[in-house]
Amino acid sequence: DSLPADVVSTENGCIVCNSNRWPLIIDPQLQGISWIKQKESAPERNLKIVRLGQHDLIQKLEIALENGYTILIENLGESIDAVLMPVIQRSTIA
Repeated sequence: DSLPADVVSTENGCIVCNSNRWPLIIDPQLQGISWIKQKESAPERNLKIVRLGQHDLIQKLEIALENGYTILIENLGESIDAVLMPVIQRSTIA
């Protein structure tokens, strides 16, 4: 894979792959981003990459959630936009 072979990178990769929640990755060297893009690049995963403030963010998020696609939100700031909180909290409507 495209992650470095050091112990920390290997542990972080395992955490991302096996966590029950969506991971928030602080990735100043962009190694994790390229690893995720490579890992999720299969056509059936239908990876969508968006940024906060992008005009079609909500539309792409809805499509990804409805269809089980992978979505990568890049360049989050120190606070997370309220519109993303139900997704992050995995809130569902019964």
